[in-house]
Amino acid sequence: MVLAIQPTDLSRLGQVSVVGGAGFIGLNLCRHLARSGASVTAIDPNPLRREAIEGFDIRHERSLTRQAVEGSSVVFHVAGSTEPASSNIHLREDMAGTVGLTLDVLEVTRSAEVPQVVHVSSGGTVYGPKAPTPTPESAPTDPVCAYGISKLAAEGHLQLAERLHGIRAFNLRVANPYGPWQDPRRGQGAVNAFLHRAMNDEPIELWGNGDIIRDFLHINDVVSALCLVPLYEGDQRIFNIGSGGGLSIAQLIKDIESLMGRPVRIDRRPGRDVDVPCSVLDINLARRELGWRPMVQWQEGLEDSLTWMKQYVPAEAETR
Repeated sequence: MVLAIQPTDLSRLGQVSVVGGAGFIGLNLCRHLARSGASVTAIDPNPLRREAIEGFDIRHERSLTRQAVEGSSVVFHVAGSTEPASSNIHLREDMAGTVGLTLDVLEVTRSAEVPQVVHVSSGGTVYGPKAPTPTPESAPTDPVCAYGISKLAAEGHLQLAERLHGIRAFNLRVANPYGPWQDPRRGQGAVNAFLHRAMNDEPIELWGNGDIIRDFLHINDVVSALCLVPLYEGDQRIFNIGSGGGLSIAQLIKDIESLMGRPVRIDRRPGRDVDVPCSVLDINLARRELGWRPMVQWQEGLEDSLTWMKQYVPAEAETR
């Protein structure tokens, strides 16, 4: 049995739209919104996983149009097309899939007169390697990969949309999410990808010596933060959403070995320039303004991911 988010009455939101509803964050968000009383439209060209939405009343639209979001109280923009490690190789694709898509979201939001948009940005890539730790929202932004540059540009367009059109536009700088419905076979997301490789006795790719520190956050805590934002009446528009602590990649591997009850195989690779050495977010603003805090403890979340994976993910190698 995987972990459930604390029940909340979100019926006051009425109709909501989730751009990227077939993805990792989107599926979890749609499920919780529907469970909590909102009327949900998932917008994604990809099909929704049947086993994920079974029993939930979720409407699916394949195209991002004014009609798809019309009548919504909020548009959640949680879609993404690239990842940090590959973004520097695919510069145009990264820009189109992040900034271009964000402009499309803002245009349909404006034309349909939806009053709010909530965008998932990146807490791990927008700040850069010299940011203080833990990193507050006021820290200078200095991304070292195209993904972070694009996310920062997307944030700027949300701020511009609020100034020009009066849309309440929020950017959530989310740490490194993990948990159910993140497909580990894509190789994205260290926690799920490492767990899946360990399950299949495949080597885990370790870039560098494992001393890189990341802020891992269970998807339930990401979703609970997203759902608080449309109800927020204050003036803040950028929020860090993280676990409140950091964990090295080496420790992640040790914890997986402990959970599996055996050593895992390691495929050692040289360090990468796109990897910020330490990324831990200061989440005090979200605590104070949203009344939000992470609820899932690390070990509990790791076990939850493994439980879900054993039930829903075939024992096969990652797709490349």
